Amino acid sequence: MAKLDFSPIADTTRRAEIVALLRRAILTGQLEPGQKLNELRIAEQMRVSRAPLREAMRELVQEGILTSIPYAGTFVIEVTAKDIIDAYSLNQVLDEFAIERTWPLRDQRFFDELDRRHDAVKEATRAKDTTRQIETALQLHGLIYEWADNSVLLETWQRLTSRLQMYFALHQRARNEPVPAEDVHETYVALMKGSDMRAAQRHAREHIDLDFEELLAYARGLEKRALKN
Repeated sequence: MAKLDFSPIADTTRRAEIVALLRRAILTGQLEPGQKLNELRIAEQMRVSRAPLREAMRELVQEGILTSIPYAGTFVIEVTAKDIIDAYSLNQVLDEFAIERTWPLRDQRFFDELDRRHDAVKEATRAKDTTRQIETALQLHGLIYEWADNSVLLETWQRLTSRLQMYFALHQRARNEPVPAEDVHETYVALMKGSDMRAAQRHAREHIDLDFEELLAYARGLEKRALKN
């Protein structure tokens, strides 16, 4: 298990910063799937009271990457191969529908925003910032949901992203790399600017499938390790 150390936080009311630090610890593997959060130790390391820490933890419970068990504590969610299959298969269906809805609504503003978000992903990739790369990649993929003019679709995507960020992080650990290749989204962006909607949908499915079996094997390894413990 990786050594976990949190830096102090100057302003104890800055819940957002506590949330960001906890999320980073989860996505980089300092806090592992199934691990219990030690409130007292984390509060001491951050130099915050336990009240804002608990508020931050509740936010991450609502987000879906922590779970609270009565009389037991708060834990990083367990990850199973089935969880990943369920989420990724849903992501494929949603992407296809979102692309179809967005396609006739694309305009120069869409293309400019697509480029801006893609640049942000590449910048995070060059910095080898795992957490930021995941956040910006989800924002890039989220543009089609924001543009599709379907509030239920957008809400569904937003609920799914909390799980996807965890699975994306595991995917990078399975590859033993902090971030994917810088050019991993080049084809997606080019197709989303192009004239062939079916090609864009097909590539979106293939993009989700990239190294998928490697991720499942890693998740199954986590499950076996959890059973031994």
